[in-house]
Amino acid sequence: MNLSKKYVLIIVFSILLFPISYLGVNFIYYIVLSQIGNLSSEDFYTKEEVEKRWEGLSESQSGKSDEAILSRLQTEVNQYPGSRVLWVSDDGERLLVVGDWNDLEGGDWDASQTVRFMDRQQNDAYFTTNTYIDGSNHSGYVFLEVPSSSLGTSWEVLRDRYAFIWFFALGFIWMLFIFISWLFFKKISNRLTNMQNSMEISSNQMVPMKLTVHKEDEIGQLEHSFNDMVEKLNESRQKEKDEEAIRKQLVSSLSHDLRTPLSIINGHAHKMSQIELSDEVRDSVTVIQDKVAFLAELIDNLSSFTVLREGKLPMHPQMVDIVQATKSSLIAYYPILEEKGFDIDIDLQGSIQWYIDETWFRRILDNLFQNVKRHAGEGKYLAVSTTEMHGREALRIEDRGPGMRAVSDQKGTGIGLSIVEMMLDQMNLEKTVYDGASGTTILIYPKPQDLY
Repeated sequence: MNLSKKYVLIIVFSILLFPISYLGVNFIYYIVLSQIGNLSSEDFYTKEEVEKRWEGLSESQSGKSDEAILSRLQTEVNQYPGSRVLWVSDDGERLLVVGDWNDLEGGDWDASQTVRFMDRQQNDAYFTTNTYIDGSNHSGYVFLEVPSSSLGTSWEVLRDRYAFIWFFALGFIWMLFIFISWLFFKKISNRLTNMQNSMEISSNQMVPMKLTVHKEDEIGQLEHSFNDMVEKLNESRQKEKDEEAIRKQLVSSLSHDLRTPLSIINGHAHKMSQIELSDEVRDSVTVIQDKVAFLAELIDNLSSFTVLREGKLPMHPQMVDIVQATKSSLIAYYPILEEKGFDIDIDLQGSIQWYIDETWFRRILDNLFQNVKRHAGEGKYLAVSTTEMHGREALRIEDRGPGMRAVSDQKGTGIGLSIVEMMLDQMNLEKTVYDGASGTTILIYPKPQDLY
């Protein structure tokens, strides 16, 4: 049965629960009380039966001695558990007191007290009746008070006595219905929670695990759909791995295959630059050499990017003075930038120690200085200095080019900056870039210590 039908059944049953449970409990309660009444030796009396029996006592005991009357009264009172009897003679003497009569007036009564007692109202706890007995020794009124809970038909008495059974049975049925409803929704919640937990992918898990389908209801169909999605994800993941392997092989092969013709082209361009050429031809040779160098750099970056992303590029971190490392990298670019007319402002003071791989750090600086040379030629400005960022010592590189978003015929694919990002991240460094039409500023600084 699917969940929607079960839910409708619960709603219908909840609507019919009260009348059905009420009638059912009453029926079972009647059967139980009938069995208890049949098995009980207890006699049950109605108020009318008590009054009739007590009035008959007056006739049967008329003219008898006090001893006979007292004996009969004692026998009669034993018929009604918890009852009490009072026999008051005509002259106010109490001839018999049975039971708890704490509410009686003290001493012998006169006629007015007897009349007042006869006229007092019935209370909820007791049913009161009286009769007059004319004995051979004494005559007077006999009062009988029977607990109201002991009077009635067997059904009425047992119903009041065992009323807790009725409430317990009705409460049990309702609680059972509530428990079954809770159990129904709890199972649905558990299955949905299990599905949610399966959807949450851990750091070492790329694709969720398949679910075990136990029931073919709506959630079961959802679980089947989820499993189909997982299967497609696995297929897609495997296809991606296969394509990645092909791509790596292609990059490796292209890098190897392109280096040889580039070396040949570069060699011939160098030979051509050694002979006398017209200015137009010499400019063309210079362009060829620049493009060959640029293409070789792209090939190196592509190879490095592939190896770095796989985590196979060895890193040897140690304490490095980044001020000295930066100065060493600038020495290689200083003449080139100066030849292009750059105004170079260097303010590297003191010593800053970072736990990094110096080779990687120089590679990062080479990429950044190369970008300045290639893309910021319009501003002809480079500033390298030390500063602070978020309370940490930082390296600042600034140019006055058109910005990273500007269109340039020297612009590559961005692999160089991707390499910078990955190297910085693996060395627990980060960078902040302020980019605009008036130039670009890059700040490099260590990550907070609690992040690694």
